[in-house]
Parts: sequence; structure tokens; C-alpha cells
Amino acid sequence: MEIELSNQRTFWLAFLGLVLTNLFWAINVTLARGYIDQVAPIALNLFRWLGAFILLTPFALRGTIKSWPIIRPKLLPLTGLAILSISCYNSLLYLAANFTTAVNITLINTLIPVVTLLIAWRVLGNRPRLMQLLGITISIIGVLLILTQGQLLRLLSLSLSQGDLLMLAAVTCWALFTVLLKKLSIKLSPIIVLYVLIMLGLPFLLFAYGIEALFFRSYWPPLSHLGLFAYLWVFPSIFAYIFWTYGVQHIGAEAASLSITLMPLFGATLAITFLGESIYWFHIAGGICSLFGMILALVSPERFTRKTRQKSSAC
Repeated sequence: MEIELSNQRTFWLAFLGLVLTNLFWAINVTLARGYIDQVAPIALNLFRWLGAFILLTPFALRGTIKSWPIIRPKLLPLTGLAILSISCYNSLLYLAANFTTAVNITLINTLIPVVTLLIAWRVLGNRPRLMQLLGITISIIGVLLILTQGQLLRLLSLSLSQGDLLMLAAVTCWALFTVLLKKLSIKLSPIIVLYVLIMLGLPFLLFAYGIEALFFRSYWPPLSHLGLFAYLWVFPSIFAYIFWTYGVQHIGAEAASLSITLMPLFGATLAITFLGESIYWFHIAGGICSLFGMILALVSPERFTRKTRQKSSAC
């Protein structure tokens, strides 16, 4: 009984963490869109992670040194994970925001669960369960309801731009990161994993920042942008990545990726709250579909089997 309660507690903590992660990331996208004319995209990503690294150092440096015997043999795969997550994903997303609409970015981002399932099937040999496929379908329908304002035929008029292709690359990077993180299965706390990933990813971001400043656009954060970066350092960087790592470790890569379908729901809520937009039926219907689909795909068949057995025993 104690083990079962512990498993349930772990499951719901992971679930709550994934919900908060997508809220933090939705705010991150909203802020990035608002500052896109003032902040260069690679610079935004660099200073975001540099600040997070500095904030994490007092809490993670000692544990990282102590865990170095575990980390050292896995430096190469960890570097690959750092390039995919820290260096590439958000850089590509911020770049995409210069060339495509927020609707397209959010829509393409919802492909992450599908791409993750396909990669996990290939890399981990995890054949998608019927419940997962059904949950994904329901969640994506909910997302599409929100993005198309209840008119699904609008999807036929969408066209791919340079920004859309950048988002497709970003989606692939994040799906690969999620699956490979699960495959690596490193026995370290999420905060140390994040700290190591930032440490390994920053040199690549510094190199990209140098190219951006030299050939395209130079940027150094002014004091007026301190509030923006303070949020980026703490919530979408530190908390979100720790919660995501915890979710991947405890409920799996495919299940964790399904939570991405909550981002459009949070994005719509933010627009209603801060931009004065109205709420319509498709916001409510889409949100219910996204949440129900995520829960359906996350709950394993064993949970239903165990409950059925318990009821049978009681009778």
C-alpha cells in the first residue's frame, strides 16, 4: 500500500510539474513575441541561460563536482542533449518568431508529441499504446479548435514559411532531446542534470552569439530588460526544465511530450487576461479536449487493471 501511494504521489507530482512547465513556456513565448523587435534571438537565448547558470551555481556546483564520476563517462551524450535543448530548441523558436506568426509557431509545436512517439518507437522500441494514440488525437483536436477558432477548415489555408521550417527543426530537436534523455537514464537529480546541460550548451550558444553579433545584429541587455530576463532565468529555464526532466524520468518521454498540447490553452488564457480578448466556446472545448487527452494518454492500463481487481476483491 505504501509503495502504491508513493507511486501515485510521484505520478501526480510529475503531472503537476508538466502543467506548470507549459504555463511557464507559454509566458516565455508571449514575452519573446513582445520583445522580438528589441532583442536579437540568439542573444535572448544566450543571456537567458547564462543568468540561469549563475543562479543555479550555488545550489548545483557542489553536487555536480560530487557526481562527476557519474557524469564524466556520459559527457559526450550529455553534450548532444545540451546542443539539442539548451543551444538549439529555443534559438530556433526565437528565430522562427521573426518569420512566422504566433499561430503557426503554436500549431507546429503541437507536433512534438507525435514526433516524440515516432522517435521513441524507433530509438526505444516503445510501440505506442492505443490509449496514447487516442489521447494524442483528442489533445490535438483540442489544440486545433483553439488555433482555428472552431473552424478546422482554416488549416487548409495555412502555408509553410521560413519560420515554419525553423519551427519544424525546433520540434525535431526537442523530441530528440526528450527521447534521448529517457534513453540515457542518468541517475542524477534534475537540478544537476540541468546544470550540466547548461554548462555544456553555453559554449555553443556563445559561438552562435558571436556570429549573430558580427554578421547580423548586436545586442547587450540594458537595465530596462532586467525584468524580462529575471523571469526567463527562473521560470521557463530553471523550474520548467527541472519539472520536464522529472516528468520524463518518472512517466516517460512520450507521456511527458503530450503535455505540450496545453501550451495553446495557456496562450489563449494569457491573451484573454492581459490583452483583453474575449473567451469563446472553442477555448473551453479545446481546453477540455487537451486536458482530457493528456490524462487519457498518461494513465497506464495497469491503473485500470489494478482498480478493477480491487473492486472485484471488495465484492
